[in-house]
Amino acid sequence: LMATNQLDAAQNLSVGTVEAIRAQNPNAMAWYADYPYAVADPCARQLEINTTVAPWDNADMRRAVAHIIDRTQIVNIAAEGATTPSATMFAQYGSMAPFIDAVVEAGYGLSPTADVEAGQALIEAQGWTRNGDYYEKDGETLAVEIHVNSASTEYTRTIDMVVEQLQRAGIDARAVPVENGVFWGEVLPFGQYEMSYSWLSCGSVNEPWASMGRYTLADVVPVGERSPGFNNTARWDGEAAEAYSAIVDEMEAMALGDPAIPGMVAEAYGHLAAEMPFIPLVQSFKLLPLNTTYWEGWPTNENYYNHPFHWWNSGHQIIHNLTRAE
Repeated sequence: LMATNQLDAAQNLSVGTVEAIRAQNPNAMAWYADYPYAVADPCARQLEINTTVAPWDNADMRRAVAHIIDRTQIVNIAAEGATTPSATMFAQYGSMAPFIDAVVEAGYGLSPTADVEAGQALIEAQGWTRNGDYYEKDGETLAVEIHVNSASTEYTRTIDMVVEQLQRAGIDARAVPVENGVFWGEVLPFGQYEMSYSWLSCGSVNEPWASMGRYTLADVVPVGERSPGFNNTARWDGEAAEAYSAIVDEMEAMALGDPAIPGMVAEAYGHLAAEMPFIPLVQSFKLLPLNTTYWEGWPTNENYYNHPFHWWNSGHQIIHNLTRAE
């Protein structure tokens, strides 16, 4: 539709698809005029882990998965180079730099590449033995199903990449694509998953609490009950979660620019790094083709009056800035 001028604005597409559209329709454009085209969205991507389901109720097993995942490979293959690896749960905006830097300097940032041997060592320390392609223990194969929303190729391609990485490392991983309404209506809020691809740390753009506050004990409910606001669908609790929650709750009442906050973020993040109730993957990237055949004035990096997320509540501002093409 975009290639044949039957569509003015589209949702997220891959680099290859956008380049194919532009080859057919020179009036199609994106945030950047050239590769990688995409704009950064504040909802960094991550792997959610249900901490109530064995063997992923064991923090060492969750940390093993974090070691095995190669974020750079996800960027290069699944995202076609259109984004960057995540070091933390946060969107890597300049406004978030003090908090991201504090976490990384404390030694809790994630590597952009994998350390498969470290991950396998953690698995083997829990009594699993590699037998052919997969690890086994007490006659059971180490396996995991990863639910993914089928509404976007970004989601499915990323999880296909993660599945391949886990398979190579000895975990019998399998992607479970589900329809958008099922994913958001049943799988995530009710904890009906082992692992899933999402962005539930979304929230913070200039302060850390909006994202960190989503994983406190205040929102823990049993599997089968709806998690409030999609918060802590991992059902993470225990001593580390208690210590984390205490710091984050204290931070909530503090002034935005309080100089103590970056250090508190790093201290709280230490508990996340040790327990890994979710695994940050890559920064979000939105590659949204826009068509200037009939309408001009779309937001771009050169015409930066707003972001291009036309499905947000600010979408009316985009409409009001459009003029008919001459």
